[in-house]
Amino acid sequence: MPDFEAELYLRLMGERTLLARGDQTRGAGRPAIAEAAMALIAIGAIESDCAESLLDEYRFAATLRQDPQLRRYGVLGVTLRPDPSETKALKPRRVVPCAHTIEQSKARLHVRYVSLSEEATAVAVTWYPDASNPRSGGPPQASLTDDRGTTEAARFEGGGSTYGMHGRLTTARPLAPDTSWIELDGTRLELTAHASSFEVTSERLPEQDPAHRYLWQRLAEPKDFEEDVEPAIAALVAAGAVSGDDPLLAEVRAVLEAMRPVANHPSGSPPGPNGVPEPWQSLLARSGSDDGPSGAIVLGAVPPAFDDFSVAVLELESGPSRFTVDVEVAPAVGRRMPYDWGVGRRQLAWWARDDRGSHYLGHRGNWSYSSDFGHGLIDFRPALDPQAARLELMPTGQTTRAVISFSLPWTA
Repeated sequence: MPDFEAELYLRLMGERTLLARGDQTRGAGRPAIAEAAMALIAIGAIESDCAESLLDEYRFAATLRQDPQLRRYGVLGVTLRPDPSETKALKPRRVVPCAHTIEQSKARLHVRYVSLSEEATAVAVTWYPDASNPRSGGPPQASLTDDRGTTEAARFEGGGSTYGMHGRLTTARPLAPDTSWIELDGTRLELTAHASSFEVTSERLPEQDPAHRYLWQRLAEPKDFEEDVEPAIAALVAAGAVSGDDPLLAEVRAVLEAMRPVANHPSGSPPGPNGVPEPWQSLLARSGSDDGPSGAIVLGAVPPAFDDFSVAVLELESGPSRFTVDVEVAPAVGRRMPYDWGVGRRQLAWWARDDRGSHYLGHRGNWSYSSDFGHGLIDFRPALDPQAARLELMPTGQTTRAVISFSLPWTA
């Protein structure tokens, strides 16, 4: 890229955006200039600090315009992400399956598992309000007591609606990690069950051209809004990192088209997976399937840190059209806000593969975070293959992925 000036490219792009009075066709997604900047950072054409400073200038210029869309970019365009220096690696914990339903005066509380560590105690719950009056109460709060007689208040972390909420009751200070039971507002939960067994390894990702790696990773990362990869492609072509007729670009666009919601396709259904590489081909081949098994598996896996990330995989719940995985992630990568101009920390891609050759891709569901870690659900689609006997969950960074492998007991 000897003749390409990344900063000049981005500044010209920013000027065109301002002269056009905003990127008004992009909805709440990331502005085109930010998409281009992220791609140029990935191939080493510009330093992230320089790109962030440049984007700050245009974000500020946008707030001075009277165009409502540009004003929203400036006001809301902030990524909620704590300082990575404040984060710390997640530690192993004792995770106990605990299927128990507690009937309350205005709601029903279903307990799924209990997580105990030296740092915190959490009880995973699904909260169902009174069906006759779903707005009669709010998120559950509780007091937890261990077998030493220690009692701590627990606050709810999670999401949902007045018709049901999915999350955890978490204490500020831990109860005894080896307690034999916990009382939740006077209801005793015996902690005698054991989590499912699992194996943990790590895989170094194959060497790949930086531009190719960036585009495929970008497609796989969790998205909070519908996003457009074309500005990134245009920047990579301008930089000479890929050619305009590179077959990869046709593959990337084919995957994007196939992943669009059915309602957005003129024909009423997305194109098939033909002509795209794995893992995308097997992922798309089962798109829309609704034959997934129903069940839950409690794990409590905490792989060694990789690519400056630390994760804990606590539980998998499978249903007919999808499966979800309850996870913790450090650093505490949060959701992006609408109109985000930032080019901060990249995120994990959440892949899974089964023993029948099918692949699955996860995106964030309910999510919350603190200064130390983020917690919530990763929503995987398509549905699990009902014939699969084993699954590998693969949180994937830029160079390495963790692999958590375990049996799917319902196949027996």
